[in-house]
Amino acid sequence: MTVPRVPGIFVPRSRLLALFDRATSRPVTVLRAPAGSGKTTALAGWARAGRDVAWVSLDEDDNDERRLWAAILLALRRCRGLPEGGSLDRLAPPSPGRRTEFLADLGDALAVLREPVWLVLDDVQEISRPESSEALAALARHQPPMLRLVLATRVEPKLRLARLQVEGTLSRLGAAELRFSADETASLLRATGAAVSEDRIRELTERTAGWAAALGWAAVSVRDAADADGLVAAVDGDELAVARFFADEVLSRLPPATSDLLLCISACDAVSATLAARLSGSPEAGVTLDELERETGLVARTPADTYRLPPLLRGFLQAELTRRSPSRARRLQGIAARWYAGEGRFGEALTHAVAGRDRQRVLSLARDHAVRQVLAGDGELVRGALAYLGEGALTASPRLRLASALEHVQRGEFTAAATDLGDDGLRLLAVPHLALVTGSRPPEIAVPPVARSPEAAAWDKLDLVWRSLHRGARRHAVTRAEEALRLAHGERLEHLVLHSRLALAVATALLGDHTAMRRACIGALAVARRHGWRRSPGVAECHLMLAYDDLMRFEPVAAAGELARAPRAEVPGSAPVLGPLRGFFEGMVRFDGGDRAAGSQAMRAARHRLVDLELPREITGMCTVAEHHAALVVGEGLHAAEVLAWAQERLPGTAELALLQVRAHLVVEETGLAGKAIRAAASARALLPATPVDLCLAETALALRSHRRTTALHALDRALILARPHRLIRPFALAESRVRNLLIDHSGGFGPLDGFAQSVRGRLVPNTPPSELTDREQVVLRRLPSQRSLDEIASDLTVSVNTVKTHVRSIYGKLGVNNRRSAVVVARHHGLT
Repeated sequence: MTVPRVPGIFVPRSRLLALFDRATSRPVTVLRAPAGSGKTTALAGWARAGRDVAWVSLDEDDNDERRLWAAILLALRRCRGLPEGGSLDRLAPPSPGRRTEFLADLGDALAVLREPVWLVLDDVQEISRPESSEALAALARHQPPMLRLVLATRVEPKLRLARLQVEGTLSRLGAAELRFSADETASLLRATGAAVSEDRIRELTERTAGWAAALGWAAVSVRDAADADGLVAAVDGDELAVARFFADEVLSRLPPATSDLLLCISACDAVSATLAARLSGSPEAGVTLDELERETGLVARTPADTYRLPPLLRGFLQAELTRRSPSRARRLQGIAARWYAGEGRFGEALTHAVAGRDRQRVLSLARDHAVRQVLAGDGELVRGALAYLGEGALTASPRLRLASALEHVQRGEFTAAATDLGDDGLRLLAVPHLALVTGSRPPEIAVPPVARSPEAAAWDKLDLVWRSLHRGARRHAVTRAEEALRLAHGERLEHLVLHSRLALAVATALLGDHTAMRRACIGALAVARRHGWRRSPGVAECHLMLAYDDLMRFEPVAAAGELARAPRAEVPGSAPVLGPLRGFFEGMVRFDGGDRAAGSQAMRAARHRLVDLELPREITGMCTVAEHHAALVVGEGLHAAEVLAWAQERLPGTAELALLQVRAHLVVEETGLAGKAIRAAASARALLPATPVDLCLAETALALRSHRRTTALHALDRALILARPHRLIRPFALAESRVRNLLIDHSGGFGPLDGFAQSVRGRLVPNTPPSELTDREQVVLRRLPSQRSLDEIASDLTVSVNTVKTHVRSIYGKLGVNNRRSAVVVARHHGLT
């Protein structure tokens, strides 16, 4: 990516250039300021002043870590100081788990530089997912010596930079530094050719608080003005008044046809060249907008190749249009409504019909398209249209009542939805997954008539998912959910996409497929977030399922975050199981975080609230396994017996019940009975994917008691095989200490399972602070457990054997050992290999 162009009226600000030079002499610089402060323009001006800068403009797609690294590598390869065909050209984005090696290789590739390279990452606020945030945090903490990192963002980046600030390697710049001084305002206005007195410039700077966007409009306004001094003196003060002043002066200085074009397009949030021509009646509207975007910045081109006015400017123009001619304002809304309807964009059409107060058009569009628009995610605008039409229109139209009911369901307002449809709407309003988790049968009630539209077909398939789950047909439910999701996606029915993903998440969760469950939940929450559905049926359930998966990955902090979001997403009428289940998971979080006794009691209290509910056996199994283990660990024998009795009542013949019996025998050293229970469990059906893992670990513990190390290792192997597909780490983390020690000591000897075993071990032992070993030393250390010679390791790393020997000597000194075998053992116990 290249450095962005600066505007035509850009003037260099020597104060900022010197400030940026000082700040960016440190390894990391954060420039944080709100939109309109001029971050990108100021940085682009600094970057173009002869510096070797690699520039990456981030967007939402860069939340994919591989895409992020690919963009960074592409930008770095364009730097002047790097030779063509060097090692950077051969460097590829890291595969999962190899970020440290990648950063070490990046440092080697940049070591040929004689002068630093500045990597500017613009719009860092777009990075929101943990993987990409962690990647940037790692780059900031372990960046190569010849790289300077500049982060431009609207909000504080979540990169854990406090340590860098304490170490003095971090610089910070903010909105205050970007504000124009009076002298800089004068330079900007002079660049337009305007003659403005010092007093007026000072007043303008004070009244705008040096805000770059406002001053940019001022510069456009006074260009070629006969009385620029008088125009500046007329500025009133607050942002709205400033916007009005600039907009008014822009209109008066532009050719009449151009100013009229801006008035016309203010009717829409964004316009294509075709729509602009339709609104203005000018075939050259697109050409004019392109010139305005290029020369004045009064309009911005969007990635969709449409044009958008700045919000304050558009607000003024809309008000001005209505003031001048209310009838014309309504007529333009009607033109926009007809154009959008002709394009099949009925949501926008409905919005503009309402704005134009065209009741007949609103009624026609709502009857034909409101149901689909709600299911497509436009519930808010449908709500506005129905409010405009009034109760009378709803009473007379089953389609409008259905649209209203669906919009209420989307926001979790079941009572209001029931009022819209009456008893015939119960099938829509019950949200059949609630019937599933409460154990009741989904009602056999027909959907109100909607013809046989694609949205009705998608809803029917979704209903079949819940009925299949109620019958226990889990795999059939997964198939039906995938069909519903494909149909909802194909028809762009976002509401049904969310609920299809939710149904798929529940079905795969009950099948024990954690990976598919997590993928479905994340997809559902992305849809909800995109539409602002923070309190919509299904959102809380997704947070709970992700919390459980985080717990099984032994990530209690992540689980606590999901649990904190769940109650904010719960809606009135949610399944009774949600609150107690959330409380149970909170107990697991406390237990895994070290507060064992309190966590055990929290699980117990939550289970007492679950006892009277008819639960799927998978939920019962999940709760009994976790709570029984917690009770045994804290020595609460009566509590453990209580849980065992509950399991005997609800889970007869299951592997989960057998696991509880095995653990009860092991805790009192009844090894014979424990062995017998393990053998009996082999023929029992497991409800949860973690249960066979737990049984293998119990078998490992039993073998270690009788000093049968080989048998123990075979059982541990089986546990790793079973746990790896879904990254079930919690069973290992909570296993007996002798089992955990066996896994650590045997690390490197698990063959194809070593990668997963290392990730498990990383959760079992603390890491040494990163500063103790350099990135390159860590890379060498990770190769020491292999049987390769130092010559072969040097060949792998494309360095000399003397370099490897130097790293090895340094590693020995830092770990306090004097040979390779001891280094490997110490490193394993500290989670370094």
